[in-house]
Amino acid sequence: MAATLTETFTLGHSPDPDDAFMFYAMAANKIDLRGYRFEHRLEDIQTLNERAMRGELHISAVSIHACAYVADKYLLLPCGA
Repeated sequence: MAATLTETFTLGHSPDPDDAFMFYAMAANKIDLRGYRFEHRLEDIQTLNERAMRGELHISAVSIHACAYVADKYLLLPCGA
């Protein structure tokens, strides 16, 4: 999916405390997002895995198992848990 700065990126992550901690600053506008906009989609990891397999989100947390199935659609970021 190609994007411009006027596009809103869909960002899937779980409501679990570790994800909430990682994405809080973005969701609460506590940091400069340099013109990027994000729509946070909070869903359980299985739902995020399934949505990523269908390529529905720009950015998404997935389980390590799902990484092999979405490698043709997504890149692994050098951060996360």
